[in-house]
Amino acid sequence: MKIWKCAAVVFVLSGFSATSIQAAESVNGKWAADLAFCERFFATAAESPLIVTDSAVRWSADACRIGRVYKTGETVHLEAICWGDGGERSIPVSLRPHAGRLAVTWDHGARGDLKRCP
Repeated sequence: MKIWKCAAVVFVLSGFSATSIQAAESVNGKWAADLAFCERFFATAAESPLIVTDSAVRWSADACRIGRVYKTGETVHLEAICWGDGGERSIPVSLRPHAGRLAVTWDHGARGDLKRCP
């Protein structure tokens, strides 16, 4: 009986992991306001590309590891633990893919629609 309970717990927990990974997959990649900004390394904050991986997110002066991930509808919500000029802090990030674009809310402020870089 204990084996079945352990198997059930593992199955449920693996479902939560899969959901987090699947939620992040559709937004992974490099995104920019203008495709000309995709290859810029020393761009201004407005021109910086957003880079999203399974474990990290980077935008402008913030380099972040992803703490928590959850999804509501098509929107992926991240708890980004970031370090930059202001030290380390937690930043809420929301990413909503739509029609080939990515709507970004970074630290409670809407930052606009970005296009996927080639």
